Amino acid sequence: MDYEQAFGLAFARLRQARKLTQEDFGSVVTDRYIRKLETGKASPTISTLRGLCSVLGVSPVTFLALVEAEYFEVSPGQVISLVTEQLGEIEQARR
Repeated sequence: MDYEQAFGLAFARLRQARKLTQEDFGSVVTDRYIRKLETGKASPTISTLRGLCSVLGVSPVTFLALVEAEYFEVSPGQVISLVTEQLGEIEQARR
């Protein structure tokens, strides 16, 4: 699975879990664009990602953790643990 497919799968799963339709994202993008995202045939800009996440009701960081989990076939909790560790290292290096 490539990263765009992982993105699409994570997006579709979360959208469906939130009981949102593709049309519910009309304030951000077209339903045609959502179909492309969900099939891995499009990649959003950062600002579009922010808008999509707003409709989904999650932060972009949370959503990208879900994408990473799909891509690496691990749990979202494992991704968050890695992120927490990396952020700790970055904070330590800044001191």
